[in-house]
Amino acid sequence: MLKKLIVSLFCALFVATFASMCFMTLYFLLPSRSASASISLPSTVKDAETASENASTQEENTENADIYVADVYESLTLRTEPNANSHQGDISLAQMTHLKMLEKVEGTNYAYVEVASGEYKGNTGYVNTDYIARLGDHTVRVNSEE
Repeated sequence: MLKKLIVSLFCALFVATFASMCFMTLYFLLPSRSASASISLPSTVKDAETASENASTQEENTENADIYVADVYESLTLRTEPNANSHQGDISLAQMTHLKMLEKVEGTNYAYVEVASGEYKGNTGYVNTDYIARLGDHTVRVNSEE
């Protein structure tokens, strides 16, 4: 009986020690929320390689300023004239096809574009601006009111 009591005490002591060691390990290894919030990163890039990558990204963004995508469910019609009645030589562009806007046709909801991706890359024609969106803004249409 005395042996069982001593063994039980040692087991309880072992379990308590193990649990407290786990708690202390987690407490001292994981930073607190206030410590994590106080960590701040520098706002400017000092690394030359990273700076050049950022510059090329900015150049790419300015180059993509006039790039639009076909924001449609099935296809977008590339027309030969800026109206819905022109059907001669029309091309069906797949959704998300990249288009470079060359000019907007005044008084209509059409734009003259050059296809920048896909199987019809390099072709030019007119598209309805209600169905294109600026690259990166896939939910905002060109002629929509914001």
